[in-house]
Amino acid sequence: MEQANQEGTVLSDGMAVVCVAERKTRSGHGVLVGAPKADSKFSSSIKSPGAIFKCRVHSNPDRRCTELNIGRGNLRGTLCGKTCKEDHDEEWMGVSLARQNRADGSVLACAHRWKNIYYESEYILPHGFCLILPPNLQSNGKRLIPCYEEYKKKYGEEHGSCQAGIAGSFLEELVVMGAPGSYYWMGTVKVLNLTDNTYFKLNDQAVNARHYTYLGYSVTAGHFSHLTSMDVVGGAPQDNGIGKVYIFRADRRSGSLIRIFQAYGKKMGSYFGSSLCAVDLNSDGLSDLLVGAPMFSEVRDEGQVTVYMNSGNGVLDERVTLNGDNGYNAHFGESMASLGDIDDDGYPEVAIGAPMEDDYAGAVYIYHGDANGIVPQYSMRLSGRSINPVLRMFGQSISGGVDMDKNGYYDLTIGAFMSDSVVLLRTRPVITVDVSIRLPASINITAPQCHDGTQQVNCANITVCFRFRGKQVPGEIGLLYNLTADIAKKEKGQQPRVFLVSSGETVAQISEKVQLTHLEEKCEQYLAYVKRRVKDVISPIVFEASYSLGEHIIGTQEKELPALKPILRWKKGQKIAQRNQTYFERNCRSDDCAADLNIKGKLLLSSFDDKTKYLALGAVKNISLNISLTNNGDDAYDTNVFFNYSRELFFIKMWQEEEQGISCDSAEVDYLKCSVGFPFMRSKSKYSFSVIFDTSHLSGEDDVLHFLVTAQSGNIERAESLHDNTLNLTVTLMHEVDTSITGIVSPSSFIYGDSVDASEFIRLDDLECLFQPLNFSFQIFNAGPSTLPGSSINVWFPNRLSTTGAEIFHIQEVVVGEGKGHCSFQKNLVPCVIPQEKENIFHTIFGFFTKSGRKVLKCDGSDRSCLMLSCYLNSLAKEETRNIDVIMLLNTEILKKDSSSVIQFVSRATVRVDKHLCTIEVPHGNSEDTMVSAPQEEI
Repeated sequence: MEQANQEGTVLSDGMAVVCVAERKTRSGHGVLVGAPKADSKFSSSIKSPGAIFKCRVHSNPDRRCTELNIGRGNLRGTLCGKTCKEDHDEEWMGVSLARQNRADGSVLACAHRWKNIYYESEYILPHGFCLILPPNLQSNGKRLIPCYEEYKKKYGEEHGSCQAGIAGSFLEELVVMGAPGSYYWMGTVKVLNLTDNTYFKLNDQAVNARHYTYLGYSVTAGHFSHLTSMDVVGGAPQDNGIGKVYIFRADRRSGSLIRIFQAYGKKMGSYFGSSLCAVDLNSDGLSDLLVGAPMFSEVRDEGQVTVYMNSGNGVLDERVTLNGDNGYNAHFGESMASLGDIDDDGYPEVAIGAPMEDDYAGAVYIYHGDANGIVPQYSMRLSGRSINPVLRMFGQSISGGVDMDKNGYYDLTIGAFMSDSVVLLRTRPVITVDVSIRLPASINITAPQCHDGTQQVNCANITVCFRFRGKQVPGEIGLLYNLTADIAKKEKGQQPRVFLVSSGETVAQISEKVQLTHLEEKCEQYLAYVKRRVKDVISPIVFEASYSLGEHIIGTQEKELPALKPILRWKKGQKIAQRNQTYFERNCRSDDCAADLNIKGKLLLSSFDDKTKYLALGAVKNISLNISLTNNGDDAYDTNVFFNYSRELFFIKMWQEEEQGISCDSAEVDYLKCSVGFPFMRSKSKYSFSVIFDTSHLSGEDDVLHFLVTAQSGNIERAESLHDNTLNLTVTLMHEVDTSITGIVSPSSFIYGDSVDASEFIRLDDLECLFQPLNFSFQIFNAGPSTLPGSSINVWFPNRLSTTGAEIFHIQEVVVGEGKGHCSFQKNLVPCVIPQEKENIFHTIFGFFTKSGRKVLKCDGSDRSCLMLSCYLNSLAKEETRNIDVIMLLNTEILKKDSSSVIQFVSRATVRVDKHLCTIEVPHGNSEDTMVSAPQEEI
């Protein structure tokens, strides 16, 4: 990186720069800098005409720039034609510079504010003029005034104010100059054919004839219609307010510019077309086009560049838009230049300036071309502030395509508009490192070939070789590299299967350094050990050599432009590394080494017999899966059987009749993995084993116990043979219970009648009836062996003396033990009823002597004279008892009217299991029904 300033002279912002190579002198390479507002020491009587400075690259230790004598002279009013007198005051010489693209090419330098003052009493005509400087940059250049026409004197009409040279392009035979002021600033493009010294004409039909479009504000040229033709491009940034770009074919027969393409801007005021760059991005021989819109705004003047790719015959398609970093007021796209292929990858690079970015410090963005056109993400951002804090408007002008320091690579020159500076950025040599990792075709894992000092191990020899190539890279470079074994496993967070041997130790990675000279190959050999009991013998073993540049040793070199340290060729996002892979040796008959696994199995548990096809919860403590696995294909490597099952099961152990190399690992609660036949399962082999699970924690929430058993290997397996790789085994889960119900009543008997003192009974509120309290208690018991998930309890109480009689009982409260259940019944709405009879002394005496004996009241479950209590109990564990307490009142007034001397009430209770909950009642002698009686005697 070098900065060039001109001593004692203002360079006027470095408005234009161009790199030149002087072949006709020994002065070497240099940079031409346009300073459009500078004073000239060769034209001291002319007011600020602008100047062109040359900044030498070699033999210029002080980085000074000197003004070129372009033969302008000191006089005003010198004749330049019949009706032409020149005025160089403030002509802005150096506003544009263009280099002929060949070794001994000339340079085009323009001053667009040059004036014809022949008619100065009426009009001053800013025609603009250009110089073609010879390769030796001497003052005898060819003068061009492309807009001068004899006896034409009006300011705005035709070319009177054309301001030719505001932009220029210099081809082999054509000189292209933009003239945005012609035709009342509609503008035009002036193209000079150097072979016959004639100008091509641009007809009004070729463009939309509108004033103030500024056609010619920017120009370029390239091979747009054909590989051998040269076409001209002109930008009109004010066209219709949005800007426009034209491509013209220079037709030599007619001498006209014929429009073959046009493109429009998208946003008002964006200045689309104010900068242009023709470059063959994809190296197909046809030029592609970049169009700048430096005032394109989302917030304020961030700028944008549109890329058009050439499909041939002048057909261009918009491909992508570039925005740099979208910096505020950056003016991205103010300047653009093709740099040539600076990274030696076969595709050119493009530099795009954003001179007002970073608060006018400026920046330049580098983009790579590629086979698809252009890489949308920039590869490098050159910040003016980071190069030198004093730089302002860095990136206003850009030039490239010349190897300034003669190291074989094109360099880049950037003008800093407001800091009187030009920066030369030298391109570092790009080297390509060729890396080869030489591996055996396969690694044997059945017959150990090495000894690690304690035991025989499988091993392999690994050779890694390095060589570098590049243009003009002197001396030696140091290459730092890391050799990593089985890196694919490392990237997955797994342990490597192969280790490298270093100083007697086994390591996964070795770090070394090697010194290389150009095109010299150096190799290093390493020994690799295979880990014992490798399970994955299918996936490839990948070795990687990653590398970086170390010290560059050159020796004696020139002091002014010392050799630059080379850089490695790479693309953003890519790793600088080389990989190669090998495999573990396999015995395969088919090309694809396909296994063919077949799995069979059945469930075994103690309760299985011909009549019982379920698992009784709580009765069976474990269950066994008997598995048979057969391989009918090639040797199967890394063969595993996977079991998925309920989280309530617990793996106990794996059993095999004889040792067959089977091991199981329960890594998760509901997942078991069994490795079969390590390290491989031979073709036509069969393995049998059993896995045993603890079932004592099964809750019974699921009706069925599922086992999904899958066989897999590291080999591929053809689709038609996968049907027998999976096994679904199920067994129904049932609750086996033996329930019983018993009951008691308190008091078990009582005496009623008119002779019984009323204090023996109770009254409800202000009711006249006398009530006898009764407490019934029922006990429900589950003898197991399973938990009873739910049960229904029904209790019937005789509630009437006759089918039409009044209700005898009034239930006050029902309590289920621990609240684990609920009951329902029909409430007695009229608990106090006293039967009315027409009585006389005769009936009383007759009734006393005619009292009968005992009356028994029962319920069979369907009698409407009974009161029914229905209860539902929640889960009842094995050998658990639950109580139901019924507190009720008996209306003795109803009993008094009965003719029986003893009345016995017999209640009935039943317990029933819920079969919908997969419950079975097993007969073990316990009764599911019970009778509870309560006799009452009248006196």
